[in-house]
Amino acid sequence: MRLLLLPLCLFVFFQTNLLAQKKPFTDIYGELPEKGVYRFDSFRDGTVVFRNGIISSARLNYNISLDEMHFVNSSGDTLSVADPITINFISVNGSRFYYDKGNGYLQVIDTAGKITLAFKQGFMQQQQRVGAYGTTTPHEGVRSYTYFTGNGQTYKLGDDEKITVTTREYYFFGDEYGHFIKAGKEFIYDHFPKNQPEIKSFLKTNHINFNKIEDLTSLFRYCSKLKA
Repeated sequence: MRLLLLPLCLFVFFQTNLLAQKKPFTDIYGELPEKGVYRFDSFRDGTVVFRNGIISSARLNYNISLDEMHFVNSSGDTLSVADPITINFISVNGSRFYYDKGNGYLQVIDTAGKITLAFKQGFMQQQQRVGAYGTTTPHEGVRSYTYFTGNGQTYKLGDDEKITVTTREYYFFGDEYGHFIKAGKEFIYDHFPKNQPEIKSFLKTNHINFNKIEDLTSLFRYCSKLKA
């Protein structure tokens, strides 16, 4: 009997930790490619592991533009996971996501001992005003958004305006406690204090660029052989 009740209890707990809020598409989504809104092309089976040890399953997908993890309920509604700070990590489509209070959701690329390499995909936006013959000029007071976040904000453009959106990836290092900061050499030095001379030599010899995934992957392969 206890085995039969366990899945139901997990389901009830998981539902109480989800925000039942539909996500309507605002005008800005019309400017984004369909695959640019969500990380994966469809919702996939995944698991949410809470900090208290509870594990729940759902059909999940990460919404890049809102920086939210979404799921589809039994009625077909798209909902967002509430209180992400209560989550240890999320696994979906073979990928692991962590939630960091200062940086939002981050997707893991690689691990080396107790450190993690992760990335976040963001959108760069430029707003312009459409003039005569279809020409465009920067809108007065133009703003550039590194990330689009939910926060109850809606971006609506007038008929005489257009928006240009490009994507960019940002890289982070994380520790064993799930805390992340922007990728940089100081983090590596702090976590491998006994190997600083060798690491400095490696960084210099290989011209490591902390904004290039190829270089970061190479650095992580090197660090995986070191003892913290």
